[in-house]
Amino acid sequence: MAKAKYDLILYVKLTNPKVRFVRVVDGMIWDNVAGALAAAPTYADTAISLTLSTAIGGCPVTIPAALPEGDYDMLFYDAASPAYTDAVSVGKRIMWNGTGLIGLPMDL
Repeated sequence: MAKAKYDLILYVKLTNPKVRFVRVVDGMIWDNVAGALAAAPTYADTAISLTLSTAIGGCPVTIPAALPEGDYDMLFYDAASPAYTDAVSVGKRIMWNGTGLIGLPMDL
């Protein structure tokens, strides 16, 4: 079976959509530049840019293939220049098995 093009779609219109993944069990954050979880990464390295699709009417999300399995808070931001002071626009709790989502994301 072929992998889906997207893991989910966020149907919220954000001008500068970004997403971060924080592992619930220990607070480790996905560092997209290093391609690994980190305890204290550079904030900008953890903000993954998304593209608003006008055809879909939302932001398609592909979860990083190397993200280890576990429960994560998937935090969406609307920020042109990512900074730790950015407010979370939308938060979802996900269960990730290393290759796909398990069940449906829960609102935070």
